[in-house]
Amino acid sequence: MQGLPRGRARSAWAAAIGAALLVASVSACSSSEPEREYATPKELCGTKVSATTLEPLLPPGKKIAVKPTSAVGVKRCRLEVDGKVVFSTSVEKLGADTSARDVATSAIGVDPNDAGADNGRFIYSKTGAVGRVECPEPAGADSSFWVTARVSGDAVAADMLRFIKEYATAATGAGACAEG
Repeated sequence: MQGLPRGRARSAWAAAIGAALLVASVSACSSSEPEREYATPKELCGTKVSATTLEPLLPPGKKIAVKPTSAVGVKRCRLEVDGKVVFSTSVEKLGADTSARDVATSAIGVDPNDAGADNGRFIYSKTGAVGRVECPEPAGADSSFWVTARVSGDAVAADMLRFIKEYATAATGAGACAEG
């Protein structure tokens, strides 16, 4: 900083050091945050979902896999990120008088006393949600169909509600009311 008066030289050095520290701290922050390298699925085992609704519920990682499974009366769909189950859904046929609280009693990640929405059609938390699929009569006359979702970590409860509402609607179009 030759040729500059002493006070200006110090100011120039201070500005240069400050700029270098700022660049270093910004690059350190951005490189330490994990990234999502996979594309968010637009379908879960035959049921369409919007990536913008599903994405907030998924962790960072490199590779995602959609794995359908089923048991008697239940169709499950698991999402694995880097080989670990991080999100799962199910569609299940139950009795006509089943309530969301009944479903939440046996669902993992949600409790019957968690927040509810739409006059008891949905119950949700930061780790799971349940919702009734609106089936047209006569498909749902003697039974009810339910969807569940759960995350392996914590999510924002409002994101879980947004997802389960969309998933319950999509399940109707994917044939959930014809199951069983």
